[in-house]
Amino acid sequence: LPIKIHRPLEGVIKGVLIKRTKSGKWYGIVQTEVEQKPLPPTGKVIGIDVGVRYFLTDTDGRQVENPHFYEKPLKRIKKLQKNLSRKQKGSKNWEKTRMMLAKAYEKLVNQRNDFLHKLSRFYIDNYDVTAVEDLRIQNMVRGGRTLAQRILDASWGKFVRLFSYKAE
Repeated sequence: LPIKIHRPLEGVIKGVLIKRTKSGKWYGIVQTEVEQKPLPPTGKVIGIDVGVRYFLTDTDGRQVENPHFYEKPLKRIKKLQKNLSRKQKGSKNWEKTRMMLAKAYEKLVNQRNDFLHKLSRFYIDNYDVTAVEDLRIQNMVRGGRTLAQRILDASWGKFVRLFSYKAE
């Protein structure tokens, strides 16, 4: 298989996973074991509060805009979903439409993941001690539909997970 290695492999290779996405792309995931080096201490402490209007506000006064990744492609996704439901399941046109819908969702997920990884990496690199608001997201999304959709679009839970594993 032709491959693109976008960065050099470091450490001892422990395993390789071959993955195919819904949009038909193939990925090879190489698992390696690398000895971790701690980041240099900065002596800075920060608290983070997440929200709907601003994705987060920290104790330094920095406010990060909420990018609303789901709201932007929503019209296209609705249109593709409607087109897909009108096609004969299993036909060539159904498969083409399903592929376009999968690519639209994949783009949405990739944009969101990129934003969350970059933001969490910024706070881990620049601060020694960080405190993030403890939220019960599942209880918050049981309310109104619009607020629940915005909370889920913000992906606070994923941000906290990425943040915690990078901090470790």
